[in-house]
Amino acid sequence: MSYAPDSSVILAWGASPQDARGQMIDRAAEVTGIIRDLVRCSAFALCAWDPLARTHRHLTLASDGYSDAVLAHVNDEFVRSNPAFMIAHRDEPRALRWRDYEKDWDLWFQDTPTARDYLIPSGFSEGSTMCLRLPDGRYCGAIHVSWTSPAAATDERREITERFRPILAEVCDQLRMPHLLAETLPVNAHALVISANGAAFSLKARAPGVHLAPDGALRRLLLDTASTWSARRFLWCDDGGQCHRVTLIPRQRGVVLVSEEQIEWPHDLSWREIQVLHLVSTGASNPQIANQLCVAPRTVSTHVEHILAKMECVSRTALAARAVAEGLLLPRDPGNRDRR
Repeated sequence: MSYAPDSSVILAWGASPQDARGQMIDRAAEVTGIIRDLVRCSAFALCAWDPLARTHRHLTLASDGYSDAVLAHVNDEFVRSNPAFMIAHRDEPRALRWRDYEKDWDLWFQDTPTARDYLIPSGFSEGSTMCLRLPDGRYCGAIHVSWTSPAAATDERREITERFRPILAEVCDQLRMPHLLAETLPVNAHALVISANGAAFSLKARAPGVHLAPDGALRRLLLDTASTWSARRFLWCDDGGQCHRVTLIPRQRGVVLVSEEQIEWPHDLSWREIQVLHLVSTGASNPQIANQLCVAPRTVSTHVEHILAKMECVSRTALAARAVAEGLLLPRDPGNRDRR
């Protein structure tokens, strides 16, 4: 039996089958197609939750047999307020059928708005929901299955669905690519995932460290300037005067993997020389740099001479080109009162 997801599929990542988003959709269609053949269900939906979205709403990765109205309800109102989903999410790892809620939890699923207003009018009289968690305990989505006949929802078919839990969780993991990328970072590097809407998420396998922690100065800087990021690599100075290499690795949907690593100041430059180098790279003249840093123009001229010698460049243009190529710029234009 061949299978292809229908038009109700919502692309959670994006563009072509060649990229990570397309690969996720293809994998979801492949796995759910196998499950449907085994459990002989009338409808199913594999729905993923994005921890960076700052909302309870889920995205459909693959589905068949449910109308758009049913999917919209399942991904929104059902996960927000239905007591059956609360039980599956908080208390029970199994695939819970309508009869299981009645037997073990004294909940008549047939009387909930989900069944009464959506599933039963669509011809379904039994079904199950199984919440999905990754090995580190992180919730990532759910699979919903429905049958037109209660007799079809056997214990064996429920157990078959449960055997696919690890694979389904991996498919739904919206942070899988940042996790994999984080594993390639240097051993002493720290990492954090930040979205364009200002949400941040720590990775289990890679600690955020002091500066990317919730109260860290670098984290605050990144969240405050998320809409103005331009450089993919830059230098940052902490309160102790130590240099940190910060790298922004863009992922899909405005998600960025941030890595931070403490390093020596490049080319033996001082913090003030890094500030001057940054402003030289923006095209600022010595008087303009002096005004911004509140120093004398002659002091700036001396700094520029030292920078040229240390970086073995013969012109300001060469300095700017090398600074950009090596990621020696700062996250924003420096001022005399702004160390970072």
